[in-house]
Amino acid sequence: MRIDSHQHFWNYSVEEYDWIDDTMAVLRRDFLPPHLKTEFEAHKLDASVAVQARCTLEETRWLLDFTKQYDHVAGVVGWVDLKDEKLAEVLEEFDGDKKLCGFREILQGQEPEFMLDPDFIRGVKLLADKGYSYDILVFPKHLKAVKQLLKELPDMRLVIDHIAKPLIGEGQIDQWAEDMNEIALHANVYCKLSGMVTETNPGWEQEDFTPYMEVIFNAFGEDRIMYGSDWPVCLLNASYSETYKIAHDFTCQFSDTAESKVFGANAAKFYQL
Repeated sequence: MRIDSHQHFWNYSVEEYDWIDDTMAVLRRDFLPPHLKTEFEAHKLDASVAVQARCTLEETRWLLDFTKQYDHVAGVVGWVDLKDEKLAEVLEEFDGDKKLCGFREILQGQEPEFMLDPDFIRGVKLLADKGYSYDILVFPKHLKAVKQLLKELPDMRLVIDHIAKPLIGEGQIDQWAEDMNEIALHANVYCKLSGMVTETNPGWEQEDFTPYMEVIFNAFGEDRIMYGSDWPVCLLNASYSETYKIAHDFTCQFSDTAESKVFGANAAKFYQL
């Protein structure tokens, strides 16, 4: 199974997606499973992991409904309030739904200290106890806090979304690379080769991403990296095809099995698809 490990769906409305401002006009429409299916047919992909874009339980339920309607939506990374004192009770609703792979918080919108709050850590540990994975969505400024968080979660399946969003357009790499190399020492942490095109400037060249992908492959190796398109957010700066090509062309220089791992097997293993 060839898998896109990171994409989003939405029925667009100004009220629910107020983060889509005037600079993101291309995203101001519906993006639903049939639209994604067209891209999958063009790139010979079989399935995706749908990741939350709204911080509501309604979003999690809505995405799970898609897994029942469309075979190519293989799993969901949902949202839940990890600081909720009744988190265990809230999670009972989803017991037995094998399509719910894990959860995510919009940590990039919080201060780094947010993820070190004892209540937050308690919530993530409860997810681990129930067998869920956790997506870590952060900017480089959060990585020192991430390193502290990892000490609390030695066995949980964790993945860094969007290679932690380094400032590719500004060529900032050294501190980010140092932090990512340290994070990769934790064998339970994976990394998504995704979200890069939105961290650079219009008129980018494929070579702009090479130093960053080299860091990721050297640090995590081909067994802990998974391709994600970040569709439709990627459309802000690239087509699906361009986003796919960046990751695919770089991955294919490695072993004969690297492409099958990064574009499917690793995501299937991590998300237990």
